Amino acid sequence: MNKKEFFAALRRALAALPDEERDNVIKYYEDYFLDAEGESDEEIIRGLGDPQKIAEDILRDYRELQPRSGSASGGAKTAARRTGISPWLLIVLVLLAVPTALLFGIPLAGGLLGVIVGLVGAVVGVIVAAVVALAALPAGLVLAGLALCFFSFFVWATPASAVLTLGVGLVLLAVGGLVTLLIIKILRLVVPPVCRGIVNGIRWICGKIRGLFR
Repeated sequence: MNKKEFFAALRRALAALPDEERDNVIKYYEDYFLDAEGESDEEIIRGLGDPQKIAEDILRDYRELQPRSGSASGGAKTAARRTGISPWLLIVLVLLAVPTALLFGIPLAGGLLGVIVGLVGAVVGVIVAAVVALAALPAGLVLAGLALCFFSFFVWATPASAVLTLGVGLVLLAVGGLVTLLIIKILRLVVPPVCRGIVNGIRWICGKIRGLFR
């Protein structure tokens, strides 16, 4: 059997296939012949075997891949028979599941939302408290410096005391200003990452909640 006879026999044996499927099979074996370099057509055909046997295997595989029912309703009935569950029972189960999901799902979602809001509020409260505590130190230094500078004007009767009081007040003002700048620098370094961490944490929790209800 030569190459031409092989393909003629294969095409006849595949007559039960749709034209497109049959052409795809023929194209596959034509490419197979082209790719088998260094072998004669007779050697390739001996390696492939009888075209009738090849066609039988292809037709068997094709039938197994085809759906058993041609309509959506038939497919649904077949699936129901396979699972052993009546379609009407499935409908009843769905109708019972909807109010159950509403009864338990909404309180659960509300509880989770409350937990998220509570966590966010706690973190924000800690941040605000830390900022207030940090701001209290430079504010106290600045107020003390202003008070001493103001008080120095009332003790000019003893110039040494007045100069000392004024000097201490100015030092406190300078220290308060430096501490203020330092705190601002620290806040600029710390607050943005903390805020990003909070946002990422909320997104992660929301993603987990969405995953639970899918």
